Amino acid sequence: METIKTDRNIKAEIATAGYSLARANELAIPDELRQAWLSLLIDYADLPADEYLPGGAVYRYRRYGRFNFSPDSGELKRLPHEDYFQSADINRVTGGYTRKFAPLLDGIFANPFLRALIRFDFAQFPLDARQRSGDWEVHAHLIRVTATAGQPGHPTPEGIHRDGAAFVTVHLAELVNASGGDVSIYDDDRKLLTSFRLRQVMDSYLFNDAILWHAAAPIQPIDPAHAAIRSILTFDYHHQPAH
Repeated sequence: METIKTDRNIKAEIATAGYSLARANELAIPDELRQAWLSLLIDYADLPADEYLPGGAVYRYRRYGRFNFSPDSGELKRLPHEDYFQSADINRVTGGYTRKFAPLLDGIFANPFLRALIRFDFAQFPLDARQRSGDWEVHAHLIRVTATAGQPGHPTPEGIHRDGAAFVTVHLAELVNASGGDVSIYDDDRKLLTSFRLRQVMDSYLFNDAILWHAAAPIQPIDPAHAAIRSILTFDYHHQPAH
């Protein structure tokens, strides 16, 4: 099984600071998985519109799906599609009601790069004894945000928020003609800890969603004659305690 590797001690950084920023050049991706990554990127051009943006705006497109992950075996199983919900206390704009997003395509569920990345990310988490037992439910999201000269694109229209998971990972998939999009990480009191920009495909950040908040600034086109695009591949990890 092909695997993604890094020399960066992401686990220690998450354990001490709650988050880690890993640049694309710090991740070693085998050629076979890189080909699968390129195949996955094709699907970003055909994502359905997110129908839940404030004011009925149309600038975000997405699909999402669920896996069951067994750390002991490394097995990933596709779970039936279901609606998406976040509570209003962690998402003040689109939380508190059920959202219906299009499911991942069959080829996305089977994509070996996506599956390898889910396993790689999980291996970076500093888990306590309770979290090391039982399986995990992983939510995978493909999200594209666009912007024009007259309409900025908001990666997080809800502003500072949590995703409601134990851990969250975000990987840059596309960046075309886009400025802005700076990511900000906040402590539990919503005090700013750091800000950074994802610039290269596969620039990534991983964080403990249970203790931190986060947000991403709007994007704008560098050349106003053309649209800006910023896409991410993001995973939410939810622990399923053993009974």
